Amino acid sequence: MTTIALVVGSPRRESVHRRLALLAADLASPDITVDLVESLDRVPLYNEDVDVEPALAPEVTALRSRIRGADAVLLFAPANNGTLSAVLKNALDWSSRPYGRSSLQDKPIAVVSAAHRTDTVAQHAHLVATIAGGVPVEPSALFALKQLDLDDPAVGEGLRATLVALAGAVREVAAA
Repeated sequence: MTTIALVVGSPRRESVHRRLALLAADLASPDITVDLVESLDRVPLYNEDVDVEPALAPEVTALRSRIRGADAVLLFAPANNGTLSAVLKNALDWSSRPYGRSSLQDKPIAVVSAAHRTDTVAQHAHLVATIAGGVPVEPSALFALKQLDLDDPAVGEGLRATLVALAGAVREVAAA
């Protein structure tokens, strides 16, 4: 059984990225367990001065624990001015710390994005994930926001292919 954390980078209740994450959860094969990680707007802004036990915010402890408990991470990344949303970047920053104990270390990580410029979002997400110790996995599921139709079979196929790629990467890591 593979556990994949679906990290939703938009705090909006009806965001397209939340809906894509819910669709991905529905499409996951029986050998994949998903953990929907949302409400990232409740995680305080990263500040190394407050990144200390036992005073660490419970939202941070929960985020790190859920990421650490997953075998892989699927980032649902909206574009804000052509790059990662602030809440997603902040979640990645908290997940990557403290130095040397990143909860993203050696985890396969992929990206789902629906935006006008998905290429930069995927590149930036992979860059941050790599620096944090994660292992970017392709294919990412990138959709043109203007043409996105959640009922389009191509959307489901893209999500399924990304989930399968992540599960495969988990198996490769385990076999190594």
